[in-house]
Amino acid sequence: MVDRRHENNFAELKKHTDLHPIKRNVTRWSSIFKMVERYIRIRPEIKKVDAVEEKLQLREGPDIAEVRVLFDTLISEYPVMAAHLKPTPFETGVVMVIPGSSLSLSYAESAALKRFEVLQYLGGGGGKRKDREGDYASMLLKGSGKSQEQVHGATSYMSLVKMISPTSNTVELMFSTCKLVLTPQRSAMLPANFEQLSFRRVNRTMWDATKVARVSAEETL
Repeated sequence: MVDRRHENNFAELKKHTDLHPIKRNVTRWSSIFKMVERYIRIRPEIKKVDAVEEKLQLREGPDIAEVRVLFDTLISEYPVMAAHLKPTPFETGVVMVIPGSSLSLSYAESAALKRFEVLQYLGGGGGKRKDREGDYASMLLKGSGKSQEQVHGATSYMSLVKMISPTSNTVELMFSTCKLVLTPQRSAMLPANFEQLSFRRVNRTMWDATKVARVSAEETL
């Protein structure tokens, strides 16, 4: 935010939004009071957003369904965030498949999850009671007052769908790491080198220094 106070950056920022930081005027104490007053006014909202961001940055963070709940809540309280946090058909489909509500998928959601489809025949037999219980649980999760009817040739999905983690977990960690790595001393670093360094840092659990050195040596041969 300090960098945005400079005139050249402020002019560029003004093209995109009417919001701008309050500048500190060294000859007017009132400017400092205005800065503190604004911070006190928005501090409760900042704490809400920070709580969600910290939850996303945990390595053992929430699954994609829980993240969708967090994002939907933020959108309901701050509609301006919908442009960045609104769900995609793939994300909405995964959230509905996890509790077993695949029968309510739209065409776009079904197309997005096409690669995870497993055709399954729902017939009679001893599994009827279990199927009814599963349908009732799905009905409660969806908040629907009508029970689902079993259909022949209904589509089920791989259990791998439940293991899909929200991209925000890794992305938020990477962005936070990049901010620490890209110091003024590294400002002259080539973008390709910075991208490689950031990728290795985020995925450092997949290899050690010995493995990286061996791969680098093989590439130079």
